[in-house]
Amino acid sequence: MSLSQHAADAITRAAGWAAATPDDQGIFHFHLEENLDMDFFCPDGRTGIFLSILTTLPDQETEADQLVLRCAQYVVSSSKKHTSILSLKSGRIQLHRTLGLDKLSKEELSRTLPVVARDFLNDLAWWHSALGNQEGKSTLSSPFSITGMSANWSLRR
Repeated sequence: MSLSQHAADAITRAAGWAAATPDDQGIFHFHLEENLDMDFFCPDGRTGIFLSILTTLPDQETEADQLVLRCAQYVVSSSKKHTSILSLKSGRIQLHRTLGLDKLSKEELSRTLPVVARDFLNDLAWWHSALGNQEGKSTLSSPFSITGMSANWSLRR
């Protein structure tokens, strides 16, 4: 079994799902309520990457600049609490987090991956709310806990 499959299995077991299978590019796709989508993959067979696209920059340059400035302000104010990395790539604002999977035993991987996934999803929910992607959400709280993950997760095929 590949390291990425073992890692994905650790996440799905913690969430109470059936085992996930990667797409043709080796990416595991997870879809959550509130349009929170998370991908997980291991491009080098050693490093696990959680990735989510938050939004696409507006076509209007002034609006795009305002959005990037707003994101920069949030990054500075939230950097101690939210450890996932916000970046801009190909006109999209994305959130990612990496983890050295090859440095963990299978037991450590089974304990660590669900926690890292939960923390990433909390960061993702926070960013969605901060950027106004969740209509009707007025707080910047994070909804995911170790025991509450399974109720809100589903696989996207």
